[in-house]
Parts: sequence; C-alpha cells; structure tokens
Amino acid sequence: MSKRLLTFVHISDTHIHLDPDYVSEHINFSSRIPVQKLIEAVNALPMAIDFVMHTGDVAHYPETAEHYHVAREILQQIRYPVYYCPGNHDFVPQFQEHFLGKSSDEIRIRYDTEFECNGVQIVMMDSHIPPDIEGHSGYLMAQQLDWLDEICRADDNRPLVVGIHHHPLLLEAPWLDRISLKNGIALHNTLLKAKHRLRGVFYGHIHENVITVREGISYYSAVSGWFQTQTWYAAEEPAAGVMQGPGFNLVTLTETDTFVRPVRIPSA
Repeated sequence: MSKRLLTFVHISDTHIHLDPDYVSEHINFSSRIPVQKLIEAVNALPMAIDFVMHTGDVAHYPETAEHYHVAREILQQIRYPVYYCPGNHDFVPQFQEHFLGKSSDEIRIRYDTEFECNGVQIVMMDSHIPPDIEGHSGYLMAQQLDWLDEICRADDNRPLVVGIHHHPLLLEAPWLDRISLKNGIALHNTLLKAKHRLRGVFYGHIHENVITVREGISYYSAVSGWFQTQTWYAAEEPAAGVMQGPGFNLVTLTETDTFVRPVRIPSA
C-alpha cells in the first residue's frame, strides 16, 4: 500500500448571506441549511483530515462587514484548518479584513497564498474580477502568473496542489464558458512546467462536479454548499431547475496516486 501523504476536503461556493432567509431570483431556498449540513458532514468524517480547501464565493455579495462576520461565525464551526481563496461573489478587501481578520497593512489586491502540509506544496490563487464589473468570469494578473511560473519552474520535488475559484479550461458548454477564467490557457501552460509533480487543480464556481484532463493535468470541480446545476457537453444552458443537497470532494494524496471522491449530502 502506497504511503498516505495527506487528506483534505475541498468545498466551495457557500454563498452565505447576512439575511438567513435570503433567496435569489432563481433559487427558492436559503444557503444556511445546506451549508450547515455540509459543515456537519465534514466534521463527522471518520478519517484523519489535514485541512479544508474552500475555493471561493464564501459570501454572497457581502455589502457590509456584518456579512463576513456572519460567514466567519458559521464556517469557524469546521473543526479543521480552512484555507480560502476568494470568488467572484466576494469583495476581496473586505474578505481579507472582516473574514480573515487581516490588518490594513496586510491587505493585498490579490489574495494568493502558498503553504506546505506534510511535504505537499499547496498554492491557492485569487481569480476574482471585482463584483461591480458586469459578469462572473475571472482572470489572473500578469504578476500572479509570474509568481506561479517561478513556483512551477523551481527545482522542487514536492507534490503540488493548486486551488482556484474559476474553471481554467473551457467546458464546452457555452453558458459556463462565458464565465470561465479568461486567461485559463496561460494558467495551464504555466502549470505544465510542474506537470511532473502537479497532483491536481481544484476549483469551484460551476456548482457541479466535472473532471477535465488535458496534457496530463487533472482539473476537479466541487459542488456548491448552496445549490447545484447540471450541464451536458455543448449545453446552451443548464438542465431545468436547480438541485438541493450540498457536497464536497474528499481528496487523498499518496506517494503514487491522487484519489478524489465526490461526496453528496442528502437535502432532506
């Protein structure tokens, strides 16, 4: 049996709102109950978990500091360390100040992070476009790609895991591809330089599970903590209606393999 390096939980798109009864134009149930079920399911896992990766849309258009205070109060129930990158629904300065508790001197235009766990390098990248700009797509600044390029070209044999909010590669579904990472090919080409040690790219944003493999790099999405969509190849729009039941990916890295197990939580 290959030695286990680490196990982490990948969650995304909790969309916590200040109003516990908030519903949107197309979704007729609040995110509060499914997010609570998600947290309880993660906390009840019977195996060792090293950390939780949250790939963005922590809050839902947080207009005040209180939005992030509520999100922090809810998500701090998770009994493992949680690492975050923001999504397009997050206001990034407020996310850093009011959710992460950063001082004004620590707040960055882009909240990229890098850390090590059990000999594995984890990089999380901020792909947001400010919410006051129309649309839900993402992009990476040149400085971010330069930073990642240095990581990927380094003489480093540690396994590498990357987290980001937006889907870097087109999913051949027009309605989703309009909201993709606009310079995703640049990201992919940068990651190719570390293909020999890259164990996966984990993202959210699309509220459904998709695995894409290109040139030896695997991209894994996580379902949402709020609602789910369902899309087929070449679909112009998602399947009618949205689905309840949050979920997450349970990810285990061994010396030889990467196991990604999608977990769905019943809504009832």
